[in-house]
Amino acid sequence: MKSKKIKHGANVAKEDLNVNPRTLEKALRTLKSRFATKDIKHMKEIPEEYVTGIRSALGLGYETMITRYHDPRKLTLEDILNTADITSTEYETVMNVAVREAIKNHTKRDISKLLPKEGEAPR
Repeated sequence: MKSKKIKHGANVAKEDLNVNPRTLEKALRTLKSRFATKDIKHMKEIPEEYVTGIRSALGLGYETMITRYHDPRKLTLEDILNTADITSTEYETVMNVAVREAIKNHTKRDISKLLPKEGEAPR
């Protein structure tokens, strides 16, 4: 199976008349600064800075953004990369915040029902 060819220029934010460019610019500067000083501890802090602008900049619907950023286990790699792009932050910095928070919220997967019981012969 061939992999899907990625089009260059496909990751472009659409114009949104509800977004105040100056407010968005200020919010993005603030987020960049907060990432740099390690002040951002939770991914949900990102959309809180300016919900409408951040949502549009990330290309997400409101509900999708809130769901993913409030539970970082649901974030896609694209969400994390785009967050780093729009805030001019190193990818690893954003990834570290997301993973650290996701690990705190994660319950280890129990696969014991799939494994042989102790003393049981393999099938």
